[in-house]
Amino acid sequence: METRVQRIVRDTELSRSIKTLYNYKCQVCNIQIETSSGFYAEAAHIKPLGVPHNGPDSKNNLLCLCPNHHVMFDYGGFSILDDYTLIGLEGELSIHKEYLINKEFTKYHLDHFYDERNRGK
Repeated sequence: METRVQRIVRDTELSRSIKTLYNYKCQVCNIQIETSSGFYAEAAHIKPLGVPHNGPDSKNNLLCLCPNHHVMFDYGGFSILDDYTLIGLEGELSIHKEYLINKEFTKYHLDHFYDERNRGK
């Protein structure tokens, strides 16, 4: 029996660079998770890779998030407005002065993933 698996190959150096830039602190809650093997954070794509979204694996399409906020973001629990305030959660996204998010990707996320039931909260 033959099994085939298709998966998107991500640039691990990009992921590592965004986490290093933010010192492994979540851009939403500013929490840094320490484990026995070092700090842990996740690189989240704003506009997802692969079909049907076809987002790029680029630094300006990545966020550094804790696991909880990564899941919430991926499933539309919150999104990011043009001024980096959050919708669906209180607060604003922490942005490093050397890092620019492509606002086309945040708009895409808002339009395609943000749960409409949260609008206006």
